[in-house]
Amino acid sequence: MPDVKALSPVRFRRHRFMLMLASVLVASAFIFRVPSHDRVELVGLANLPMPSLCMSKSLWGIECPGCGLTRSLLCFFHGDFEASLALHRIGWVVAVAVILQFPYRITALVRKEDHPLGTWFPKVFGRVLIFLLLGNWIVGLVL
Repeated sequence: MPDVKALSPVRFRRHRFMLMLASVLVASAFIFRVPSHDRVELVGLANLPMPSLCMSKSLWGIECPGCGLTRSLLCFFHGDFEASLALHRIGWVVAVAVILQFPYRITALVRKEDHPLGTWFPKVFGRVLIFLLLGNWIVGLVL
């Protein structure tokens, strides 16, 4: 049985923020596209690619655990699952996590509960995501 606790103002703002963030991430698929595996551009502005967001890659030439994740998510939300997987092996897991934010956060806000699934599940889920990202990164360094 989940730990049912009334929704505090801090948790209300957190749930609302995460819901808005997930909405922005999914909506970004309508304004950005991935024309090649190494860049992102605004729809309609093919001559103006977005700069790389990875400081590790820009400064030191070393890919970080999240390199390719933005492009992978965009491809996933465009329905190009093969490209999504090619850009980042864990991108689809993060995309599913983003999609699951909608029912989770809406449930929390409607029911006015801090943790609709209890406190352990979000912690375990977050740690599993971090483990997968780091594990994927290490595998990429070895291969």
